[in-house]
Amino acid sequence: MSVTTNPEKVQFWRKWTLRNAIALVLGYIIAFSIAIVITIIGDLNTSEWGPPFTQTCWKIGEGVIIGLSIGFIQLRLLRKIFNVSSFWLYSIVIGFIIVELIAGITCWRMEINRGDLSFLEGDPIGHTLMLTIAGLMIGIIQFPLLRKHFSRAAYWVLSSAVAWGISVLLTAIDTGSEIGVLLFFILGTLLYGAITGATLMWILVPKEIKN
Repeated sequence: MSVTTNPEKVQFWRKWTLRNAIALVLGYIIAFSIAIVITIIGDLNTSEWGPPFTQTCWKIGEGVIIGLSIGFIQLRLLRKIFNVSSFWLYSIVIGFIIVELIAGITCWRMEINRGDLSFLEGDPIGHTLMLTIAGLMIGIIQFPLLRKHFSRAAYWVLSSAVAWGISVLLTAIDTGSEIGVLLFFILGTLLYGAITGATLMWILVPKEIKN
Protein backbone atom coordinates (compact mmCIF):
# COMPACT_ATOMS: atom_id res chain seq x y z
CA MET A 1 0.00 0.00 0.00
CA SER A 2 1.70 3.19 -1.18
CA VAL A 3 -0.53 5.63 0.74
CA THR A 4 0.60 5.25 4.35
CA THR A 5 1.38 8.64 5.91
CA ASN A 6 -1.20 11.35 6.63
CA PRO A 7 0.22 13.77 4.01
CA GLU A 8 0.06 11.01 1.40
CA LYS A 9 -3.53 10.24 2.37
CA VAL A 10 -4.54 13.89 2.11
CA GLN A 11 -2.87 14.17 -1.27
CA PHE A 12 -4.65 11.06 -2.53
CA TRP A 13 -7.98 12.35 -1.16
CA ARG A 14 -7.52 15.65 -3.01
CA LYS A 15 -6.72 13.90 -6.28
CA TRP A 16 -9.65 11.50 -5.84
CA THR A 17 -12.10 14.32 -5.05
CA LEU A 18 -11.10 16.58 -7.91
CA ARG A 19 -10.66 13.93 -10.61
CA ASN A 20 -13.91 12.16 -9.77
CA ALA A 21 -15.78 15.47 -9.87
CA ILE A 22 -14.27 16.32 -13.26
CA ALA A 23 -15.05 12.84 -14.61
CA LEU A 24 -18.65 13.06 -13.39
CA VAL A 25 -19.22 16.51 -14.91
CA LEU A 26 -17.59 15.48 -18.21
CA GLY A 27 -19.64 12.28 -18.26
CA TYR A 28 -22.88 14.25 -18.05
CA ILE A 29 -21.69 16.75 -20.67
CA ILE A 30 -20.69 14.00 -23.11
CA ALA A 31 -23.91 12.05 -22.57
CA PHE A 32 -26.02 15.20 -22.99
CA SER A 33 -24.09 16.23 -26.12
CA ILE A 34 -24.51 12.82 -27.73
CA ALA A 35 -28.24 12.93 -26.98
CA ILE A 36 -28.51 16.33 -28.72
CA VAL A 37 -26.56 15.11 -31.76
CA ILE A 38 -28.71 12.00 -32.10
CA THR A 39 -31.84 14.11 -31.71
CA ILE A 40 -30.72 16.47 -34.48
CA ILE A 41 -29.54 13.74 -36.85
CA GLY A 42 -32.66 11.68 -36.28
CA ASP A 43 -34.89 14.75 -36.60
CA LEU A 44 -36.57 13.82 -33.31
CA ASN A 45 -38.92 15.95 -31.23
CA THR A 46 -36.80 17.35 -28.39
CA SER A 47 -39.89 18.04 -26.28
CA GLU A 48 -40.77 14.35 -26.03
CA TRP A 49 -38.81 11.49 -24.52
CA GLY A 50 -40.55 8.84 -26.56
CA PRO A 51 -42.03 5.47 -25.50
CA PRO A 52 -40.79 3.62 -22.37
CA PHE A 53 -38.38 1.41 -24.31
CA THR A 54 -36.74 4.45 -25.93
CA GLN A 55 -36.52 6.23 -22.57
CA THR A 56 -34.84 3.22 -20.99
CA CYS A 57 -32.32 2.97 -23.84
CA TRP A 58 -31.51 6.68 -23.52
CA LYS A 59 -30.89 6.41 -19.77
CA ILE A 60 -28.87 3.20 -20.07
CA GLY A 61 -26.67 4.89 -22.67
CA GLU A 62 -26.21 7.85 -20.33
CA GLY A 63 -25.32 5.51 -17.46
CA VAL A 64 -22.75 3.66 -19.59
CA ILE A 65 -20.97 6.90 -20.53
CA ILE A 66 -20.94 8.26 -16.99
CA GLY A 67 -19.96 4.87 -15.57
CA LEU A 68 -17.00 4.44 -17.90
CA SER A 69 -15.84 7.99 -17.21
CA ILE A 70 -15.89 7.54 -13.44
CA GLY A 71 -14.72 3.92 -13.52
CA PHE A 72 -11.63 4.71 -15.60
CA ILE A 73 -10.49 7.47 -13.22
CA GLN A 74 -11.16 5.40 -10.11
CA LEU A 75 -9.36 2.34 -11.45
CA ARG A 76 -6.22 4.34 -12.23
CA LEU A 77 -6.18 5.94 -8.78
CA LEU A 78 -6.94 2.74 -6.87
CA ARG A 79 -4.19 0.82 -8.63
CA LYS A 80 -1.71 3.18 -7.03
CA ILE A 81 -2.83 1.79 -3.67
CA PHE A 82 -3.58 -1.90 -4.24
CA ASN A 83 -4.00 -4.46 -6.99
CA VAL A 84 -7.68 -3.86 -7.72
CA SER A 85 -9.37 -5.94 -10.38
CA SER A 86 -10.02 -4.31 -13.78
CA PHE A 87 -13.67 -5.30 -13.22
CA TRP A 88 -13.91 -2.12 -11.14
CA LEU A 89 -14.09 -0.18 -14.41
CA TYR A 90 -17.21 -2.03 -15.50
CA SER A 91 -18.88 -2.35 -12.08
CA ILE A 92 -20.31 1.18 -12.25
CA VAL A 93 -21.63 0.59 -15.76
CA ILE A 94 -23.27 -2.68 -14.72
CA GLY A 95 -24.84 -1.02 -11.69
CA PHE A 96 -26.40 1.72 -13.81
CA ILE A 97 -27.68 -0.75 -16.40
CA ILE A 98 -29.39 -2.92 -13.76
CA VAL A 99 -31.01 0.06 -12.05
CA GLU A 100 -32.15 1.64 -15.32
CA LEU A 101 -33.70 -1.63 -16.47
CA ILE A 102 -35.62 -1.88 -13.20
CA ALA A 103 -36.57 1.81 -13.39
CA GLY A 104 -37.68 1.44 -17.00
CA ILE A 105 -39.99 -1.45 -16.21
CA THR A 106 -41.33 0.28 -13.06
CA CYS A 107 -41.99 3.58 -14.84
CA TRP A 108 -43.66 1.74 -17.72
CA ARG A 109 -46.00 -0.16 -15.39
CA MET A 110 -46.79 2.97 -13.37
CA GLU A 111 -47.09 5.14 -16.49
CA ILE A 112 -44.37 7.53 -15.31
CA ASN A 113 -42.21 9.42 -17.79
CA ARG A 114 -38.70 8.22 -16.89
CA GLY A 115 -37.15 11.12 -18.78
CA ASP A 116 -38.67 13.62 -16.36
CA LEU A 117 -36.93 12.08 -13.33
CA SER A 118 -33.82 14.22 -13.67
CA PHE A 119 -32.50 17.40 -12.09
CA LEU A 120 -32.06 18.68 -15.64
CA GLU A 121 -35.83 18.36 -16.07
CA GLY A 122 -36.59 20.01 -12.73
CA ASP A 123 -36.92 16.89 -10.57
CA PRO A 124 -33.79 16.67 -8.37
CA ILE A 125 -35.56 14.55 -5.72
CA GLY A 126 -36.52 11.88 -8.24
CA HIS A 127 -33.02 11.95 -9.68
CA THR A 128 -31.52 11.71 -6.18
CA LEU A 129 -33.59 8.62 -5.41
CA MET A 130 -32.50 6.99 -8.67
CA LEU A 131 -28.81 7.72 -8.09
CA THR A 132 -28.98 6.59 -4.46
CA ILE A 133 -30.34 3.22 -5.56
CA ALA A 134 -27.74 3.07 -8.34
CA GLY A 135 -24.99 3.93 -5.86
CA LEU A 136 -26.20 1.18 -3.54
CA MET A 137 -26.14 -1.33 -6.39
CA ILE A 138 -22.69 -0.19 -7.51
CA GLY A 139 -21.37 -0.45 -3.95
CA ILE A 140 -22.72 -3.99 -3.61
CA ILE A 141 -21.03 -5.01 -6.88
CA GLN A 142 -17.72 -3.41 -5.84
CA PHE A 143 -17.80 -4.77 -2.30
CA PRO A 144 -16.20 -8.17 -3.10
CA LEU A 145 -13.33 -6.40 -4.90
CA LEU A 146 -12.49 -4.50 -1.71
CA ARG A 147 -13.29 -7.28 0.76
CA LYS A 148 -10.44 -9.41 -0.60
CA HIS A 149 -7.96 -6.88 0.74
CA PHE A 150 -9.63 -4.74 3.41
CA SER A 151 -11.69 -5.61 6.50
CA ARG A 152 -13.86 -2.47 6.52
CA ALA A 153 -15.06 -2.85 2.94
CA ALA A 154 -18.74 -3.11 3.93
CA TYR A 155 -18.83 0.62 4.68
CA TRP A 156 -18.12 1.33 1.02
CA VAL A 157 -21.63 0.19 0.08
CA LEU A 158 -23.29 2.85 2.25
CA SER A 159 -20.77 5.49 1.18
CA SER A 160 -21.42 4.77 -2.50
CA ALA A 161 -25.19 5.13 -2.07
CA VAL A 162 -24.94 8.39 -0.11
CA ALA A 163 -22.30 9.92 -2.39
CA TRP A 164 -24.10 9.17 -5.64
CA GLY A 165 -27.36 10.52 -4.25
CA ILE A 166 -25.86 13.72 -2.90
CA SER A 167 -24.20 14.46 -6.25
CA VAL A 168 -27.54 15.83 -7.47
CA LEU A 169 -29.43 16.37 -4.21
CA LEU A 170 -27.98 19.86 -3.78
CA THR A 171 -29.68 20.94 -7.02
CA ALA A 172 -32.95 20.73 -5.06
CA ILE A 173 -31.97 24.06 -3.49
CA ASP A 174 -34.08 26.62 -5.32
CA THR A 175 -31.82 29.37 -6.66
CA GLY A 176 -34.21 30.61 -9.31
CA SER A 177 -31.60 30.34 -12.06
CA GLU A 178 -30.01 27.69 -14.27
CA ILE A 179 -26.55 28.93 -13.28
CA GLY A 180 -27.40 28.24 -9.65
CA VAL A 181 -28.48 24.70 -10.49
CA LEU A 182 -25.23 24.16 -12.39
CA LEU A 183 -23.10 25.47 -9.52
CA PHE A 184 -24.87 23.26 -6.98
CA PHE A 185 -24.43 20.27 -9.28
CA ILE A 186 -20.69 20.93 -9.51
CA LEU A 187 -20.57 21.23 -5.72
CA GLY A 188 -22.46 17.93 -5.53
CA THR A 189 -19.88 16.19 -7.72
CA LEU A 190 -17.12 17.49 -5.44
CA LEU A 191 -19.00 16.11 -2.43
CA TYR A 192 -19.30 12.77 -4.23
CA GLY A 193 -15.54 12.63 -4.59
CA ALA A 194 -14.91 13.93 -1.07
CA ILE A 195 -17.25 11.40 0.58
CA THR A 196 -16.02 8.36 -1.34
CA GLY A 197 -12.40 9.49 -1.02
CA ALA A 198 -12.66 9.95 2.74
CA THR A 199 -14.32 6.54 3.05
CA LEU A 200 -11.52 4.92 1.09
CA MET A 201 -8.89 6.50 3.33
CA TRP A 202 -10.67 4.96 6.33
CA ILE A 203 -11.45 1.48 4.98
CA LEU A 204 -8.22 0.80 3.10
CA VAL A 205 -6.58 -0.85 6.08
CA PRO A 206 -5.03 -4.19 5.11
CA LYS A 207 -6.47 -7.29 6.77
CA GLU A 208 -4.36 -8.73 9.56
CA ILE A 209 -2.61 -11.95 8.63
CA LYS A 210 -3.46 -14.68 11.11
CA ASN A 211 -0.65 -17.02 12.10
